[in-house]
Amino acid sequence: MKAGGFRRLCRAAPCLLLALLLLAGLPSPTAAQDEALGEALESLRLDDIPSGFGNEPLAFASFEAARAGKFVRARELAETLLSQDPESIAGHCLLGLVLHQGEGNLPLALYHLKHSRQLFEDRYGPYPDGSTPWRWHALAMNEIAYVSGEMGRHRDKIRYLKERDEVYDPPRPAELGWPLMRLRNYEAARQAALDGLASGQDDQVATALTVLCAVEAELQDREKSYQSCKDAADHNNDNLLRNPTPLTNAAESALGLLRYHEAERYMLDASELFMVGTASNPWLDLTHLYLTEGRTSEALDSIRRMFDWRRRQPPFMDEQNRAETELTSAMFLIIAGRPLDATKITARTLERPDRTGFTSSEAEQMEAAAALMDRLAHRTAARWKEEEASWSPWRESLEARFAAARHHWRAWTSGRRAASLLVDHRILVATLRPYLAGSVEIPEWIEPEIIALLGSGPIEAGLEEGRRLDRDLPGAEGFFDAFASESALEDGHSKRALEAATRALETLPESEALLRARAAVLGARAAQDLGDLSRSMELYQLAMQLDPGTIRRLGAALPAVFYSAPNVVPETARRLLRSSPRFDESRGGGFQVRLEGSIEGASAFLLDPLGTVLTSARITPRAGEDETALARRLVQELHASAFAPRLDLTQADIRTLDGAPTAGGGRSREKMRQVLSGLVGAEEDSTKSN
Repeated sequence: MKAGGFRRLCRAAPCLLLALLLLAGLPSPTAAQDEALGEALESLRLDDIPSGFGNEPLAFASFEAARAGKFVRARELAETLLSQDPESIAGHCLLGLVLHQGEGNLPLALYHLKHSRQLFEDRYGPYPDGSTPWRWHALAMNEIAYVSGEMGRHRDKIRYLKERDEVYDPPRPAELGWPLMRLRNYEAARQAALDGLASGQDDQVATALTVLCAVEAELQDREKSYQSCKDAADHNNDNLLRNPTPLTNAAESALGLLRYHEAERYMLDASELFMVGTASNPWLDLTHLYLTEGRTSEALDSIRRMFDWRRRQPPFMDEQNRAETELTSAMFLIIAGRPLDATKITARTLERPDRTGFTSSEAEQMEAAAALMDRLAHRTAARWKEEEASWSPWRESLEARFAAARHHWRAWTSGRRAASLLVDHRILVATLRPYLAGSVEIPEWIEPEIIALLGSGPIEAGLEEGRRLDRDLPGAEGFFDAFASESALEDGHSKRALEAATRALETLPESEALLRARAAVLGARAAQDLGDLSRSMELYQLAMQLDPGTIRRLGAALPAVFYSAPNVVPETARRLLRSSPRFDESRGGGFQVRLEGSIEGASAFLLDPLGTVLTSARITPRAGEDETALARRLVQELHASAFAPRLDLTQADIRTLDGAPTAGGGRSREKMRQVLSGLVGAEEDSTKSN
């Protein structure tokens, strides 16, 4: 199921620290108790230790520190235990716990937890009674199962959960549902969920409902998935639970029916329910939704909150969702006109993919998504460098062209990597169908990138199957037509491409702003090839209104004429613009670029075919700057502002020029630049700290 990339469904596992509290049978520490933790640990006596923990105050002190989130203290105490007794059951269990939840070192955690369990069973047997320190055994068994699942070892997790339930009451059958679903044993997963519902245990009911939601999603039944996920969300709300996962899952199922407003409501409700230890990040989901809808200013706010949400999660969650968070950051930077910064992030995610133990996605889906995003980032960066070469002095121009070639090469290698993962027909068809589980983890507006990698043959076969399967989904036809348009244009069939693009624009949901912009650019290029300049201008104009960055990402060129004042700076700027790959003067009229200059500075205005100002760039001379350098800087500023996203009038105080809101004018664009620079720095700092 989709989430963030709109394709993964999260399991509703409670925070594992909460599981510790249930095992201990103790209340969670209050704030006052937490503040006084150090003093309490020093004064522990045997009488203070609940039954089942044995007679080691130091061990229980470490446990108390762990459940209060004081993992450094917990590790110190666990290591002290092991220094005193290298075969300490509690010591190995606690060190495994800290390595898992405090540090995210899953393989080493698994080693210590297994060793603790073996030591216990060698000493007390596999079925302990109440006179033994059985809580360490129970805790180790529970942790072994969950660490195995987080590592993607789903068969092992099933075995360990069954072993745990053979020893300790009450059994928790619903927890078997998730690994069974990941192994595609859907009937067994459904039965495990039904057993969980029949148990009547609150946590089992919640888990069971989410398993049923995931099963129907993976079976790609949109209506059943929606109802099952809605039931899980309703149960969460009715019982005042604080788990955001059922709500983000419900949002994904609503998107599966193209119910964008309902999905947004679920995501916003989920954003108010923070829980430690869940892969769900409602702000990540909202960022993707807002970007899809062209609501850039709201995406800017949600991406800040996305990082805040992630920082509040414990270290072990980094293994599960770091790459997904970073890919969302890169996606935002690409849309915001910062592809060079995005390439730094996509390079990291390509080499450090997320584990998928907490979601319904397969590793291949996540890896393909990272490769496609890296390809998009480098292709866009290459085009930015080609623009830079057009206005730079010869030496800098040569360097920019070499840089563009390097970016194109990296895009090609990443594309090959993605293509090797897309040969699975099941994944391909799921990706071509809108908002469906089992597809590559990328948004719909990026999906057409796969056409150039696979060719029209597999795409046409996949589209035919997708149309058949989604024939009853209102609005789905527009997605298939958007693909068909790109496939036809790739094969040189301009007439078919224009017809498909026109149908796509008529039937795609209005919320798909970026995909509509892409279809508009494709249709415009097809119309140009057919000599229909009027239709081409109309479609380019629509693309500029929806998402001007699409022009650069697709390597298109706006048909334009240039007008300059009789001044050295405007005339020089006009000459430079004629070399830009983003403007095409050879086809005559269309868009207009007006260039002005005076002793105070220089200005450039981009107007659409109707004469409406779309964006502008204004610069003032710097000390010692000659007229040619000033003209180069003016052209650079125009490119930066012309192909940047517009801010939503209802969300920000936007500077306007001739009544047209743009991200390129005045303080709005500078504010965007400052935030984006901070975003890149924050992401790099986060990586270093991790």
